[in-house]
Parts: sequence; structure tokens; C-alpha cells
Amino acid sequence: MIRRLRAINALAEILPARRADIDLAEVLDVHAFDLDQVLQSDPTFLTDTEHQHDTTVTSVGIDLPGELDQRKLDAWLSTLLRTRGADIFRSKGIVALAGSDRQYVFQGVHMLLEAENGREWRAQESRGNRLVFIGGTIRARAHPAR
Repeated sequence: MIRRLRAINALAEILPARRADIDLAEVLDVHAFDLDQVLQSDPTFLTDTEHQHDTTVTSVGIDLPGELDQRKLDAWLSTLLRTRGADIFRSKGIVALAGSDRQYVFQGVHMLLEAENGREWRAQESRGNRLVFIGGTIRARAHPAR
């Protein structure tokens, strides 16, 4: 991984972290971008070049009010990732589970999914479900059952 990062930017400082657990002072307001230095290593940095967007990458967002049944959600996500996981580059969501006062937060890459209870829902918030899937050849077919 470090070799790949060095190939992208040989001059960048690499700060190892697990789950983004790092002192924010290490990464915020450090004035790390220096245009003169970039132009020394890449004189064409400011040159306008043609580029093409990858139209095969799409996203599907689901915004569903109310609460979901955790068993049905888990079964739906499991089936989705088992059958379409190779096409899903990234997934994430915040879900309101029936019977829980905490947000259910998940994120994933391909077929790997991690979920945990997040913060409590605030009194002024309407409980709802927001899920996003980014990948290739993704189409909205079905959404989590209540």
C-alpha cells in the first residue's frame, strides 16, 4: 500500500492510522500543498488536458422514512452483497432500526460490510434511512423491506 501511495505522491507524508484514528492537528491546516514544489516535479500540472469520465461507475441512493426491521435489512444486505458485491465499490448508510434509539451505521467495500450502533437519534430528527451504493452496473431494483 505504501508503494502505491508513493507512486501517487512521492513527497507526501504518510501517517499510519487505523479507522482514521489520528490527531486532527496532524492533518488539518498544515499547509501541505506547495504549488512551486508540485510544478518542479510535474511542470504540466497546470496544463489543461483532456480527460474522460468513466460512465460505467454509477450510484444508487435510497432515502426511506420510518424504521426498518433489522432481520429483514440484514437479509437484504446479505443477499445484495452476495449477488452483486463484486459490482459495488462502496456502500454506506445510516438506518433507523425498529426498537432502537441509536442510529445503525454501516459502510462497506465490495462484499465486506461493517456495521455498528452510532449516536442516539436527536429529538428533533425524523428517523429515516439513507443508503448509498457506488459501483459499476448498479441499478435500483428493490429496497429494504420494513
